This record gives sequence, structure tokens and C-alpha cells, in this order.
Amino acid sequence: MIRGSTAGARRSAHGAALSAVLAAVLALGGPVGCSASRDASSPARPLPAYAGRAADLFDDTIEAAAVGLDFDKGYTPRSDATLRERAQVSDAVLRVRVSTVTSKKEGPDATYELGLHTVEKVAGSHPPSDDFNVRINKTSESHGIMKNFEARLVGYPFIAFVREFVRPDGDREVHFHLAPDTKEVKAAVAEAVVLGEMK
Repeated sequence: MIRGSTAGARRSAHGAALSAVLAAVLALGGPVGCSASRDASSPARPLPAYAGRAADLFDDTIEAAAVGLDFDKGYTPRSDATLRERAQVSDAVLRVRVSTVTSKKEGPDATYELGLHTVEKVAGSHPPSDDFNVRINKTSESHGIMKNFEARLVGYPFIAFVREFVRPDGDREVHFHLAPDTKEVKAAVAEAVVLGEMK
């Protein structure tokens, strides 16, 4: 009985400490888990191959909720274990705005390139340059979104989870996942990063 009470008290203290840290971070409005920022393309940094779990997390997609297609309004970022994992392994989590959309025909299908401009660094130590490009091809689940929206996406805000990978030819490429630009997603990212640092 006494042990249970002590354990409960410890959990409560831990939760209170975490809440205090998150409140302080969000109040300051600064990025979480960022040491000295370094460009993601730093040649000294070893990079993973784009495969396995990493390819699932950085799947070059736009969440339907991010473009108003979450019709059941069931999006709950704080309970999303995948968001938590993605935030913890990203090179950077950024608030971005779409600056350009271009398409290139490759046979019957188009490949789309989004030009993204960084509005705010939310988390991570290896952000790309403030303006960077990402690509969505026919294998992406968001290819249909791109076909329907195309240039209408210019000006859209997102929270971008980005990570750089090495290709088989030794070149580098950025893969990504775009989530809704909301305070709920931003808070969930902050919480995920703090939890990751406490492990």
C-alpha cells in the first residue's frame, strides 16, 4: 500500500515536471531539442539509407487533415505514436509554407515538386536550408492530393518532419512527412522530443 502510494507520487511528480518543461518551451516559442543548428547537408554527417522503418516514417506524403480532408475530425496528434516516433528521429521539425508547386510528366503520371519555405524551426538539430524542395511521385499516397490541388497548395502551411538520407549512388536526398500546422501538432512534437530526451 505504501509502495503504491510512493510510486503514484513519483509518477505525479514526473508528470508535473514534464508539464512544466513543456509549458516553458512553448511559452518561449523556441525550438525544442536544438543544439547549435547545422545545415542538414553537412558532409561530415553520416546518413542512413532510405529503407525499412525510416521509409515508413518519412513517406513523402501530406496528411489528409493538413488540407482539410479529415472529414471525421478524428485527428488527435498527442495520442499518435507514429507522430511521436517521427518527431524523435527527424533531422528537423519545421513550420513551413508552400512557395512553389511544379509538375513534370513521366509517362502517364506526373511527379510534383514542392518548394517549401521555413517559417519556424520547431525541433531538431539538422534543419535544411530555409528554402528547400521535396518531391512527390506516383508511389506516394498523396499523389491524388497533388493531382487535385496542384498550384492551389501555394501558400498552404504545414508542419514538416524532414530527414536526409544517402542514395545508393552516394548522393543525398531529403524525405519528409507533412502534418497540419496546428498548435496541437506543435505541442505533440514538443512533448515527444522532451520524452525522447528523458529516455
